[in-house]
Amino acid sequence: MRLFLPPPSLQPLLSQQPVFVVQESDGSVTLDNGIIRVRLDPTGRLTSLVLVASGREAIAEGAVGNQFVLFDDVPLYWDAWDVMDYHLETRFGPGSMWGGAGGRNTCCCGSVCPPSHRKPVLGQPGTLAVGTEGGLWGSACFLLQISPRSWLSQEVVLDVGCPYVRFHTEVHWHEAHKFLKVEFPARVWTSQATYEIQFGHLQRPTHCNTSWDWARFEVWAHRWMDLSEHGFGLALLNDCKYGASVRGSILSLSL
Repeated sequence: MRLFLPPPSLQPLLSQQPVFVVQESDGSVTLDNGIIRVRLDPTGRLTSLVLVASGREAIAEGAVGNQFVLFDDVPLYWDAWDVMDYHLETRFGPGSMWGGAGGRNTCCCGSVCPPSHRKPVLGQPGTLAVGTEGGLWGSACFLLQISPRSWLSQEVVLDVGCPYVRFHTEVHWHEAHKFLKVEFPARVWTSQATYEIQFGHLQRPTHCNTSWDWARFEVWAHRWMDLSEHGFGLALLNDCKYGASVRGSILSLSL
């Protein structure tokens, strides 16, 4: 999975800055290659993604990206592949799957939940560590416990000269009727998102103003989805997952 920010110019860079990786005293990690600057909090969530040339921030104010969220997944039929829109009304807090704090959260507002209603899966502070210390590439890695039986590991990689950051994620999944997604709230304002499909691309609204919009709560995309306004945008690329959606300004990938 890759998060892509288009640089101001697509011309090759004459001199490429090496990647710098710095771990702060609070446990957060910053990766910088002179094109984009990435900041991760101590649990591996993306708190900042800046296009260096313009200084523009891509992550929504007061939000975090690379945020894993968990849903109920109990469709009416064919639970091996079917998913219903009402799964969007269920989210779980940390520990709630096994009777811990947080509890099951049913949102009262439909599919587009405000931040105060979201109950994401949270990691433990201090789990983020520097993998590669910089040069041609730099990386940070962490583990996230989803439940007593399931967990994931992720390495966040920034390469020299690249306008994107890579997320190598491995999920050890031992759950039934649960649905894991990852979200990236973008600081982009537009009413349409673009998705790659088998014969090109298509656009879908980022809102649910009509019953038709509501029914298209997820898109069977191929390798990328893009949320762009004039002169700026954010794209999420991947090579193995196909359930994609954008609601408001939040890019979501079904894992």
